[in-house]
Amino acid sequence: MKEKKRNIILSETPSYITIGAHYKCNADCIFCLGGDYPDFSLEFYKSFFEKKLLDVMRAADHVGFCGMGEVLLMPKLLEFLDYVNRESLPDVTKVFTTNGTPLKAAVREKLTDGKYSLIISLHASEPELHDFLLGKKSFDLIIENIKELVALKKKKNSNLHINLVFLMTRHNMDNLPDFIRFASEIGAERVTCGHITIFNIDQLKLSCFLEQDKTNRILDEARKVAEEVSMDISLPLYFGEKDDSPQICDDPWNFFYTEVQGSVNPCCNAGNHIGYLNEDSFEDIWNGEGYIRLRRGFIEEKPYKWCRYCARYKKSNINDIRSHVTFRPETRKEIMDYLEKNTDIPLPKNE
Repeated sequence: MKEKKRNIILSETPSYITIGAHYKCNADCIFCLGGDYPDFSLEFYKSFFEKKLLDVMRAADHVGFCGMGEVLLMPKLLEFLDYVNRESLPDVTKVFTTNGTPLKAAVREKLTDGKYSLIISLHASEPELHDFLLGKKSFDLIIENIKELVALKKKKNSNLHINLVFLMTRHNMDNLPDFIRFASEIGAERVTCGHITIFNIDQLKLSCFLEQDKTNRILDEARKVAEEVSMDISLPLYFGEKDDSPQICDDPWNFFYTEVQGSVNPCCNAGNHIGYLNEDSFEDIWNGEGYIRLRRGFIEEKPYKWCRYCARYKKSNINDIRSHVTFRPETRKEIMDYLEKNTDIPLPKNE
């Protein structure tokens, strides 16, 4: 493996920080993890996240606000957007993940005034399919919001970046090529498509892992459409991928995720927390035992158990059901036990 020299103890801070900005959700997506979480707020951002991370956030390229639920429904949202844009993080690109329903006129004005990027979880270009996936009749409202946002962006010559997300399931996979064309028509800059993470037994039947040949054909078609309409895309790996050479994931060197609860994860797929910001400093976590273990594991090609079955470590892991199942230990065991007893999917004897 040819790689630039990487240090285990870092003087550099992460280029991408994500705050788990949880807030009550107004949808009920069929592929969501769900759960109850403490709410994010402007006051908590100031008293906790700024106190712990302000200098680190200001040194980052991007700070994301993406938690469980819908962060753009938080109280004092307009005041918060003004604050992070003008005072807290004026020189950093602030990335908000949303289902698109809260993008009303006043919010659109704020997002087109500063350094913002928007990730919109849309998942379908057909109203009935979208509303089925999200458990909410909201497609027409969301598309109108996006069109108005794009028009305002052009009028103000704003640098706002709009990325539409398509989580690929057996329900919506046929729609992916049309979704890419639709994204181009309504003015998005990028489409990001990925497989779902299986968080419970009921979600197994949603996974494209069960229809691999069809999935690959649709990805081929999606790629062709993206070329036709000049759409920037990110697509998942093809099933049947043969490359099993180990890769070094950048997240242990570049990424830091922390939630309202104070818990810290080194990536979006990690099975356990790697530290607690309400107990330790950023520096103690960033160069602490957990991050050191992850970095050393990649450098020595002995990755930690979360990473070992991830498709970012070996592309061929896309062919292993373990890369599609949550790494949360108790839930993972329950799902793997179910697979062993009730399916003919090839499974390892142990992990």
